[in-house]
Amino acid sequence: MFKKILVLIAFFSFTYSNSFSRVNEQVVHDALGFMLGGDSGWGLVTNEYEIDDCVTTYVQPFGDLNLIAIYDFNKALWNSAASQIGEDGREYFILNGEVGVQELYAYDADGVDATEGLWIFGLEPGPSTTIFFPILVDISRFENAMYDLMDECPGIKSKY
Repeated sequence: MFKKILVLIAFFSFTYSNSFSRVNEQVVHDALGFMLGGDSGWGLVTNEYEIDDCVTTYVQPFGDLNLIAIYDFNKALWNSAASQIGEDGREYFILNGEVGVQELYAYDADGVDATEGLWIFGLEPGPSTTIFFPILVDISRFENAMYDLMDECPGIKSKY
């Protein structure tokens, strides 16, 4: 009887502690950095970024502009994750979700808002329902990083 009580106490304490566990931001850092920059990680993309649980914000040079990208993986629908070959022959990662899963903004060197001009590059400005960026590594390696990110940031629950 005593062993059963200990097992129950251990089970409930484990369940209770996991229900309040925080996201491992180092896993998010490493996985998303690899997904965006390949083997070079964040260094290939930017040195200006912030990770707050499952929300990542970074600034990336984009021609004469600074592109600000925000990914909120709390809004991600991971079952929609796919890759697609673009018109340029490159493979792209596509992930759908709620509005705000990706937000893109652009500013010129003088700080003038150039966000609406992102349409010219085929990018949806402001909050959108789709994350979209090129895949720089073998798809199996990319998927491994994606699964690590999914474990930390499960996003929207969906059966389909």
